[in-house]
Parts: sequence; structure tokens; C-alpha cells
Amino acid sequence: MTGKEIPPVNEELDIISLVYELTSQIPQGMVSTYGDMAAALGDPVAARMVGEVLSKNPTPIIVPCHRVIYSTGRAGWYGGLGKGAEKKERLLRDEGVRVEDGTVQDLEAIRFTGFRSRPVLRELHEEQTRLGAMVVEEDDGEELQLVAGLDVSYEGTAAYGAMVVCDLKTGKVVEERTERTTVRFPYIPTYLAYRELPALRPLIDRTEGAVYLVDGHGVLHPRGAGIASQLGLMLEVPTIGAAKSQLVGDVGDAQDGKAPVLLNGELKGYRLGEGRRYTYVSVGHRVSLATAVALCEPLMRKGIPLPLRLAHDLANELRRSHR
Repeated sequence: MTGKEIPPVNEELDIISLVYELTSQIPQGMVSTYGDMAAALGDPVAARMVGEVLSKNPTPIIVPCHRVIYSTGRAGWYGGLGKGAEKKERLLRDEGVRVEDGTVQDLEAIRFTGFRSRPVLRELHEEQTRLGAMVVEEDDGEELQLVAGLDVSYEGTAAYGAMVVCDLKTGKVVEERTERTTVRFPYIPTYLAYRELPALRPLIDRTEGAVYLVDGHGVLHPRGAGIASQLGLMLEVPTIGAAKSQLVGDVGDAQDGKAPVLLNGELKGYRLGEGRRYTYVSVGHRVSLATAVALCEPLMRKGIPLPLRLAHDLANELRRSHR
């Protein structure tokens, strides 16, 4: 055990509603940018997420998403990419905003940034940094006999979590579990744990001798605690990050399908696979990097460890069955 309190994921944190609440604060005749709203939430990296949420706004005009534009002054779309540009510009003009050739004029004079908002992403950012310092990057001595792949599939705000447990020696599936939950935390780069943990946490019962392979990063993360590390710390189980794409770090030369990944000059992971499909393996918690790689290498199937591929298929099957 770490001996320190691990904060639980706040499943009541509704980022989507926060975006709509901020939008409703923009006064008539004024505009804000997607970046302004992301900054009010606590991290500019969320700007794309703000745009995606507003593109699905169920109550236009009531939630005046037409008042949110690009930082360049471009008015942009209304109701999704490539849609409603003329309508958005007309709504802005009706409120006294001058728009010429699709661009809002005198932007700085009518730009609203005085949001009343709790910077929730900054708080989560700080939480991840604290958790990163608590990760144990060593084997805990427990003999590993099972490996469980974990993945999540989505349909709107419904999340379908799946876990497939395989015997490490034979590779045979010994158990499958699924969970359906509702999520209100959109995808934001580096904050994946807060989106997916509510769907994954109920699947895990701390089975003795099991290591959990998570479709996401562990310590190979800007703050040292990606979803694999946060899951391991929260439930005090051994975890491994096995992500399909690179988030941070520098990839070295590959040898026999394995390339080191350095973060700030320190070895923090390996890229496994060849061709166009790779898995970026890193320590989650209570597992050494050597063990993580040695466990994943023989399980690789077309660039993805077998338990993760099976969990991915199971999650998608569950999603389709609920459609």
C-alpha cells in the first residue's frame, strides 16, 4: 500500500453541463472563443472538446453557442462541422455583432472572458501530478498468473466497459465481464482516466495473481499518471499501460520490433510492434517496465496485446447489442 490517500474519480463531474453553463454566461452582443472557454475550465487543451460539445448543443439560442467563435475571429460553423455558417453569422448580426466575410470585426472590443467558473481541469491536472509521484515502478513480488485486458466503447454518452481475463501460461480466456455506464466527461487529451475509470472500476475485484492491461498510458504521460497508473493507485492493483498511440516522449531506434521511449531523457516505456500498428507499453503501478514488456511481447497480435484486442471486441459487441 502507498500509505497515502488516493482521491477517487468524481463521477458527478459533468463537463458537458459546465460547457453549456459557461456558454450561457456570454452576454448578448459579445463573443468568446473556444480557447477562452477552455481556459475558464482550467486548461487550453480542452478547446477542441468545447467545440465538439457545442456542436451537439440540444438547445440552441437558449444556450447561445452562436456566440462562441475561433480565436482568429472566424465565426465558424453552427451545429457541426460544415454546417450553418450563414445562420450563425445572421444570429450574431441580429445581436449587433459586425461580421464581414465570415469574420467577426473588432473582436477584442466585444470579447467576453469574465467567466464565473471553477477551473476543474487545473485541479485535475494538479491531482495527476500528485498521483504521478506515488506510482510504484517495481514488481511487488506477487506471482502473476492472469492478465486482464480492459477497454471501453462509446455510443453518445453511454460507455461500455469490458474486461477479458486470460491465463498467462496458456493464453486461454478464463473470464469476461462488462459494464454499462453514463459518462459526462468528453475526451480531452491527457485526462482519459476521468472519462473511462467509471466504466472500468466496477469490473475489477482485485483477483490474486492478476495484472491489468489498460488501453491507455501509465507513467508515459505528461504528469506521470495516465489512466493505467490512476487505476492501479485507486484500486491498489498491478497495472500496465498499453496505448495505441504516442502521447509524449521520444522514440528511439527499434530492434526486433521493440523501440525505447524516453521522456525527459529517462526510459519510461517501449513501443512494441512493426509496420503501422504499435502499442506503447509503460508501467501503470506495482509492475516494473521489464516485467511489463516481457508480459506484453508474447501476447502481441497485429500490434496489440491479445487480451486488449479481445476486450476491445467485447466492448464493441456490448455497444452494438444496446444500440
